[in-house]
Amino acid sequence: MRERWLRLAVLCACLASSVILYLQNPLLRRGGWALVPVLFCSLLGFTVVFAKIRQFAAIRLDVPTFMRQLFEKLERQRLKEAIDLCEETDVPLSRVLRAGIIKYDYGKEEIKESMDNALRYEGPALGQYMALLSTLLDILPLLGFVGTLLGVSDIFHIFETKEAVSLAVGLGDVSGGVWQMVLAPLLALTVLIPLYVAFRFFSTQVRIIEEDIDISCRELLSFLLERRMQS
Repeated sequence: MRERWLRLAVLCACLASSVILYLQNPLLRRGGWALVPVLFCSLLGFTVVFAKIRQFAAIRLDVPTFMRQLFEKLERQRLKEAIDLCEETDVPLSRVLRAGIIKYDYGKEEIKESMDNALRYEGPALGQYMALLSTLLDILPLLGFVGTLLGVSDIFHIFETKEAVSLAVGLGDVSGGVWQMVLAPLLALTVLIPLYVAFRFFSTQVRIIEEDIDISCRELLSFLLERRMQS
């Protein structure tokens, strides 16, 4: 419940900031109200990027060092210390491995199932907000295009109005529409580029972490089974 209220507060803050930026900046006002949803998506997108950067910074782990320490404890039959190491590390990889270690006395399928269940929980957490970021990447170009169409329609309306009363149309008459045609797609594309780079980076990080978890789970399972055969 608390997280839902936090998400709602973030959405409201982004919307309010978008309107304030639009109203207080003369240049943005020239782009028309179509810039408000562009600004909203931009602020929301960068908020997601900041949240993902914090998430990946918090779960960064030296996997080879961690696995070496873990196997050293398991080799000495210090299961409690191995579990404590996983709990102290407290990242997706360690939480999945902990689920396997606590099933040490069970069979292969039980150990594997325990780690798979833990991975089902950690997977969505790693990909949190990625769908939202992908949606923003799809929406921003469309919003820029809408601004362009609104600018074109504004220019045509001016031409129709002037022609109806037989008046010449000057550059000053259509400048508002031209600004709207230019600013909306310009802002959308300017924001789209860094958001796309961030999305590709985050997608790569998620894939790397999932591969590390998969490889580490296989190594742990083989190690536990080998130790059991030796004993």
